[in-house]
Amino acid sequence: MPTGRPAATEQGLRAAQRPSGFSLLNATLRTLALNAAAAGRPLPALDAVVLHETKVDLHLAEPQAPVKPFTATSADQSVWTCSASSADIAEPEQLSETEMPYPALVSLGWTETGGHLVLIDLEHIGILNLDGNRDTARQVLQAIAVELASTPLAGHLELTALADAAPGLDTAAPERVARIADPAAALTEVAAHTADQRNALAAVGAETLRAARLLDDAAGAWTPYILLAQDLPGDATTSLVDALTAEPRTAGAVITTHADAALPGLTWTLDCPDAEQPIVLPGSHLPVRLQGLADEHFADAIDLLTLAASDSDVPAPAWPTDEDDAETAASSPVPAPSPPPAAERDDDLPDEYTELEEGDEPGTADSERANAPAKEQPQPAPGAPDAPATGLTLADVLAEPTERPAAAPLPAPPALPASPANAPAPRPKESLGAAPTGPTVLLLGPVSVDGAAGRIDSSRRNAGTELVAFLALNPGVDHHAIDDALWPGRLVGKEMRNAVVSRTRSWLGKNTDGRLHFPRVQDSGDSRYRLGTQVSCDWTRFQHLARTGLTHHDEDGTLALRHALSLVRGRPFSGIDPTRYAWAELAIQEMVSAIVDVAYELSTRCREASDIPGALWAARRGLLAAEESELLHRQLFLAHHAADDLEGLREAATRLARINEQLLDGADMEAETAELLRNLLPRPTARTR
Repeated sequence: MPTGRPAATEQGLRAAQRPSGFSLLNATLRTLALNAAAAGRPLPALDAVVLHETKVDLHLAEPQAPVKPFTATSADQSVWTCSASSADIAEPEQLSETEMPYPALVSLGWTETGGHLVLIDLEHIGILNLDGNRDTARQVLQAIAVELASTPLAGHLELTALADAAPGLDTAAPERVARIADPAAALTEVAAHTADQRNALAAVGAETLRAARLLDDAAGAWTPYILLAQDLPGDATTSLVDALTAEPRTAGAVITTHADAALPGLTWTLDCPDAEQPIVLPGSHLPVRLQGLADEHFADAIDLLTLAASDSDVPAPAWPTDEDDAETAASSPVPAPSPPPAAERDDDLPDEYTELEEGDEPGTADSERANAPAKEQPQPAPGAPDAPATGLTLADVLAEPTERPAAAPLPAPPALPASPANAPAPRPKESLGAAPTGPTVLLLGPVSVDGAAGRIDSSRRNAGTELVAFLALNPGVDHHAIDDALWPGRLVGKEMRNAVVSRTRSWLGKNTDGRLHFPRVQDSGDSRYRLGTQVSCDWTRFQHLARTGLTHHDEDGTLALRHALSLVRGRPFSGIDPTRYAWAELAIQEMVSAIVDVAYELSTRCREASDIPGALWAARRGLLAAEESELLHRQLFLAHHAADDLEGLREAATRLARINEQLLDGADMEAETAELLRNLLPRPTARTR
């Protein structure tokens, strides 16, 4: 899990990302490839791509009639556009039949007006020379390098760093990045790559690389090779230029920040300014503000990529027992905070919020909630995939333990061995199923708020839901934390913030005693934001049940684990706007990890007690949150094997293979999983003559 400055850097990157735009870019360009191939037309050469929130603009090197799904927006047909609502975008099944036609697209910066992302096609450029201020040029190269090492647009590309260019990138992303110290060796690789692709072009009878990319019989032959060279020695420059610019052009490019020898006129030379001044992009003449990664942020990105590629597990934290909690509470009383005088407050919270909250209904402050210490924010690792799990469908296994229909009764709890004499006393069963008395914040699946007593306009609900979810996980925060969470990187006036707070308070309503479920900040006792005590959260409930179940190895403990997993409806925080909830990434991974732990434990207990339906239910419930978890897939395999269900075992193995292929981009299953399947599945017998 990232900590410190790398974690803060990732939070900033997630807040600025445009995931929906890249999905649109991928779909429109693949559709373009399908239609161009059907019409017998080559792909157009691109000077730039501008990625808007809901449309894609292509700036062509040569004007020509548009190909669907694009339409021309200029009289000379040099700019094509496609909106997200276009009916001409191909269906996902069709898109899977073609590769990304421009795999060397990379972000360069932002339009001067509108702040839209600008991408360039390195294959079309061939040689990109970042000139001008050396520090700015290096930072631009580092941003390009990190993106090329992690971009989802290209199915595969080869990236080579020369000497000390982009230090550490080869160890952080070894699958894509290699490092060569000798310029002569780099020249040899470039020459071999270009010669091999020109031979392939001749073999398929394609005049250009863009025409070849539309052919089916040469798939995989056009992998881009990109060389990062912070300094390009003069004796190697001429040979590199000749290899890359000779016709027909190949899928290769060089990005350099300094060249000793003169470069040809077709080279793109960008004069990187000293400050954030816009430059004019060659070809399209777009004014662009270059993006870059300063050395410290580049180092953070290297740490994050290295951590994301690591396959080592971190030991799970010890689950405290109820006795530990009681001792901690008894020995560490928290005194009630006394609000300081208004003149002594450094944030002036009461004065700032009084203006808006004058119209709020009066409510009674909840002293117990106000005096509670702020809960520490979880710190799990980010980056878990968002795809929801499909799971296997056996109605008597997947149904909620507490809501099974009469036709599919809940399997009886297994007959576990008697608890040892020194085992902790089990918690009463009644506490496991206590129904909430106020609104419930649902995070273990699609995010929503259930049971709000008031009303809110549908166009305002998303912001209110995010605020409630944030406060459920981060009670006792000030308005600065709310601003950073809901509007990262933006200066938000109190009018916008307070409007969201007020609408959310009215939406949550009051309890039966007339107290607000979202107390006013003036009533909190410490000028902090908290939800009322009757507002519950499924994640908090899950943690309580999981702690009870994991510390009690008896019938009540197993029942608590069942109740905990019954709260899981899908992947935590699914169904959200991908441009929001950047603050939740750490919490999401903690939730996913905890769900997997509980599902594994319950499945193991059930299988050891010969409760096969219970073991299958637990594993599949966990897979709703982490479809890619091979730990839980192995639990499925063991349960099917224990039931002598060979067909179910084979179906489960096939499903895992399909998940790895689709979700993890063709990744192999883990060695432990493969070994388990070899031991469980019957080995084929050789035929005898």
